[in-house]
Amino acid sequence: MTADIDLVSLVRQEKTLTGTYYGSAKPRNDFNRMVDLYLNNKINIDDLITREYSLDQINEAFDALERGDPGRGIIRYLQES
Repeated sequence: MTADIDLVSLVRQEKTLTGTYYGSAKPRNDFNRMVDLYLNNKINIDDLITREYSLDQINEAFDALERGDPGRGIIRYLQES
């Protein structure tokens, strides 16, 4: 993938081009914080989930991801009782 960038504007206006990977998340810190926020009902993640897969459907989940299917799917590792 390529992007057209106006280099004159970049230099004259002292702009900065920054790349990020996953929004510069720091999983060791950020994921624990998100779990705490979720468990304390501070953020709603449930409404973002559009598909659920069991562990034996993991290949279907990866196929959907590779196809770029819209929405977010999760893999449930444990059965709810």
